[in-house]
Amino acid sequence: MNMMNSCRYLILALGMIVSSGLMQVKAQTKYVPASNKAYTITTARGAMGTRGGYLTNTANASAAGAKGQFAFVSYGGKLYLYSVADKMFTYRETVADKNGWFNVALSSTQMEPVEVYSTSNAYPYYMTSGGYWFNTHRSTQKGVCLNTWKKEDEGSLCKIEPAADFDPTEALQIISDSFTKDAMVTFNVRDVNGKLLETQTVSGKSGSVVSAVPTGFVRKAYTLYSIAKPVTLKKGSNTVDVEAVFQMPFTTSEDMTNPHWYNLYLRSGSDAVNAEPGYKCVEGATKTQLNSNTFQWAFQGNPYDGIVVRNRSDLSKTLGKSGDLVVLVDEEYHWNLTEHANGFLLSNNDAKGFINEYKSSDGHLSFWNSATDVNSIFSIEEVGTLQSVKLSTGATMRLFEAPAEKSKGRAIVITPGGGYQYIAGSTEGADWAPMLNDLGYTVAVLNYNLPKGQADVPLKDGRAALKYLRDNAEDMGLHADQIGVMGFSAGGHLASTVATHTAGDERPAFQILFYPVITMDASYTHAGSRQNLLGTSPSQTLVDLYSNEKQVTAQTPRAYLCWGVNDGTVPQANSVNYVKALEAAGVPVHTLPLNVGNHGFGFKTDFAYHKQIVSDLTQWLQALDDVFAEYEPGDVNQDGSVTVADVTALVNIVLNKDTDSTRRKLADVNGDGEVTIVDVTALVNIILGK
Repeated sequence: MNMMNSCRYLILALGMIVSSGLMQVKAQTKYVPASNKAYTITTARGAMGTRGGYLTNTANASAAGAKGQFAFVSYGGKLYLYSVADKMFTYRETVADKNGWFNVALSSTQMEPVEVYSTSNAYPYYMTSGGYWFNTHRSTQKGVCLNTWKKEDEGSLCKIEPAADFDPTEALQIISDSFTKDAMVTFNVRDVNGKLLETQTVSGKSGSVVSAVPTGFVRKAYTLYSIAKPVTLKKGSNTVDVEAVFQMPFTTSEDMTNPHWYNLYLRSGSDAVNAEPGYKCVEGATKTQLNSNTFQWAFQGNPYDGIVVRNRSDLSKTLGKSGDLVVLVDEEYHWNLTEHANGFLLSNNDAKGFINEYKSSDGHLSFWNSATDVNSIFSIEEVGTLQSVKLSTGATMRLFEAPAEKSKGRAIVITPGGGYQYIAGSTEGADWAPMLNDLGYTVAVLNYNLPKGQADVPLKDGRAALKYLRDNAEDMGLHADQIGVMGFSAGGHLASTVATHTAGDERPAFQILFYPVITMDASYTHAGSRQNLLGTSPSQTLVDLYSNEKQVTAQTPRAYLCWGVNDGTVPQANSVNYVKALEAAGVPVHTLPLNVGNHGFGFKTDFAYHKQIVSDLTQWLQALDDVFAEYEPGDVNQDGSVTVADVTALVNIVLNKDTDSTRRKLADVNGDGEVTIVDVTALVNIILGK
């Protein structure tokens, strides 16, 4: 009798589970797509694609990649999901996010089998890998995850539809090579001072050359990895030294004797984070509030050791966790740093660990598990920023105007680095403003849109920044033709792109480049910048177009370049080849190569050559006074006198062989707003004394 009752209760319990939807019992049939077809995979939340080495979902605003084509490659009786464009397979990352879910990464050396099941739904398939389900849940950081949410819903169900014929030969060779690995590679990761941060070990194949960290390498946020000496793998154990350079969205304060203070914002920059008791953000905070101590924050640490956040109201405390709330605590609390296209996130290791401003509650800083929620994404602005403007492209720009009594009517648009993956901190931006302001230059720090494989996006922002300053030159006391660009690392690529991909009045008056990425040639570019700008499989035409050493002409603006000759992140060949191209075109160029291996030194005052950089750049900028000196109409070649040589220069302008805006103004001898043959006659009359 007891046995019968037990069975009855068991059957009843199972029935309740099934009816409640906690357990789905449906007829499931394995589906094996054809190996000679490429497919599109679409869920109710958008199409699957790829970006930056990850499987993405086009509907996920924070991680939207391009819609892709995928093949299901059969090898050894198992299926593997293959990105046709990337020529890589999917695998589950080793570290889960806050939800316990795993990003789906792409690799040519790591791969995990998948299984496809058919259902009776409108979206008739779902996919699994290693017992986990593919899902486009909105909280995922990369767009698609492998999770334990074993439920047929709009995130997991998909359509798998043939899009093109596919030859699996190359894909099968990649799998075969991967499964015949005979080498183990230990990566020793050190910071720029040689401190060992971590070791990671992955498998490899003897005879292959390791010149960059592989896709299976677990990267920290806001960290650029480089290998100075490529290693040819041998069978067995191998060791590779890796340098990690931090380019965080803020400048850290090594100690609190001279800290960098920032205003922090949530909710797309509308709510300022405040440390007054209650820790509620203030919507539309006034300038007085933003300049008060409780609204000012400083950062210490790095992505490996964790980020410590201090408030100016009490330097003995740090931002930490107390129960479910975020408050200032007595101990030194360390936060994890997460990248985001619109800012950054701070989290701890709890399941719901992202700092979040709940607008539905009393507004106290608390926690949530979403890496895409606007309430969790911090934006940042240095305390005392004079003006922030939004450009026509959606990019933003912070203005630091030179004092009226020192202004020379010139401006510099600064483009920070970050590998086109994020925007680096103030040592490549606002930290330069006081020095440049003192020299009479207005500074505009451009927070450009990240390209995500669309190469023209940052260029449009750079053009828009210059246009804004030209259009507002009169109100800002600027000369519209004396505005230059200044860029660092990948921002140096953007600055040099603006310098070489514009013409006439659009062109900047000068360019200043620090350790710049110049080329997109895979043999010596910065691989991360190239992929983030051009995508994973760019055409040769696109590669050449954005290899700026190939775009130099006689009209390219004069340049100043500074770099480390042993830079392990961006090879010095980028700078050297650009200098050669400028010199070959007759463009004035000044160089300051430093005998160091450092990258990302920017305005770091503790850098050994900081004072030399400031002195050298100051002299170069002051020398521009002669370049921009006022010349009389007709002195087209700007040598201080009107001679027959100016007639030749004027004719070149009439024939559009010279499009320089400054020389064109001087060539308008009769002042009618145009440069024509009439001006040639007028110039000859001046020379003849008529």
